[in-house]
Amino acid sequence: MLWNRKKRIFPTRTIEQLKNSVNILFVDNEVFNLTTELKDKEGWRRLSVVPDISSLSQKELIDAHILCIDIQGVGKELGFNDEGLGLIVAIHEKYPEKKIIMYSAEAQGQIDAFHPAEGIVDERLRKSANRYQFETTIERLAQEAFCLDSCALTIKRVFSRELNVELSQEEIKTAIEKLYNTGKFDNNSICKAFNLNNVGSVASIISLLMSI
Repeated sequence: MLWNRKKRIFPTRTIEQLKNSVNILFVDNEVFNLTTELKDKEGWRRLSVVPDISSLSQKELIDAHILCIDIQGVGKELGFNDEGLGLIVAIHEKYPEKKIIMYSAEAQGQIDAFHPAEGIVDERLRKSANRYQFETTIERLAQEAFCLDSCALTIKRVFSRELNVELSQEEIKTAIEKLYNTGKFDNNSICKAFNLNNVGSVASIISLLMSI
């Protein structure tokens, strides 16, 4: 007797669910009171803070889905002369799926507009930005990473920009749901789901989507 496997529906993830599931890591060598407010008042329960990154295999870094990095005063433990900017580049090269927010204090000077980190980060904020600005930015990036509709729209833009491939949001959602049902998220499986030989950085986006 043949048994048909019931098709699973990709879960709808609410903001409250994201706040309970998404790991946020602040890298800041100074006390930043806003991190406590985001955790205790806004409810991002899996938020943690480290003064610097000593290894790209550091557990807090591996576990993080969204990184908030102060570009001054960090990156020194790994020997980056450009401090947090160099750290951002290194993290992106090793973990391209992670979302990165770069922040800095205006009083600490201008950032090199041609530094590679400028084109890598998902968002840039002033350190003096209020809690609402940090909260809405983290919320938006969490939705882009882990909510099907928002993630499909991001993938649509990436396909168009990187590969000159035009797919509808519905076509992308169908491919993602197919992957979700197979449980296979390797590069070959992702290429097969989209019927493409190359999916570029979409593979890392889907890897993050399926990580919670």
